[in-house]
Amino acid sequence: MAEQDMSTGVQSGIGQEIADAQTLDQPEGQGSEYSQIAGLVSDLDRRLRILEERYSTLRKKLQLTDQNLIEADRSFGKELRGFSDELLGVRRNVADFDEKISIFGSELNSTATKTDLKIVEKYLNMWNPRMFVTRKELREYLKSRDIRIVDDDSDDHPENDSEEQ
Repeated sequence: MAEQDMSTGVQSGIGQEIADAQTLDQPEGQGSEYSQIAGLVSDLDRRLRILEERYSTLRKKLQLTDQNLIEADRSFGKELRGFSDELLGVRRNVADFDEKISIFGSELNSTATKTDLKIVEKYLNMWNPRMFVTRKELREYLKSRDIRIVDDDSDDHPENDSEEQ
C-alpha cells in the first residue's frame, strides 16, 4: 500500500507539473480545462498502474499455486504407486498363505485320526511284536535242532549272497 501511495504521489506530481506547464502556455480559460484533463489523465494513469500491479501479483500467485498443485500431484502419484505396489505384495502373500493352508489342510486330512491310532495300538498289543522271532533267530533255532529248510528266496539270505559270488 505504501508503494501505491508513493507512486500515486509521484504520478500526481508529474500530472501537476504537466498541468502547470500547459497552463503557462495556454490562455487562462483553456488552462483550467487542460489542468482538469491532465488531472484526469494522471488519475487514470495511476489507476491503470495499480490494476497492472494487482494483475501481476495475481498472475504470480496463480503461477505459484499451479506449481504447488503440479508438485502435489506428482507426490500423490508416487505415493499411490507405492501403495499399489505394497497392496500387490500383500495380495501375493495372502494368495501364497491360502495355498499353503489348503496344502496343509489336505495333508491333515490324509493323516491318521485318533481312532485309527487306537485301532493300530490294539492290534499291536494283541500281536505283541516284541515276542516275534527274527529270521536269523529262527535259522539258528532250526540249525540247533538239525532241521533243514529249503528256501527259494535267496534275497532274504545275505549269507547265501556272499557264497554265490
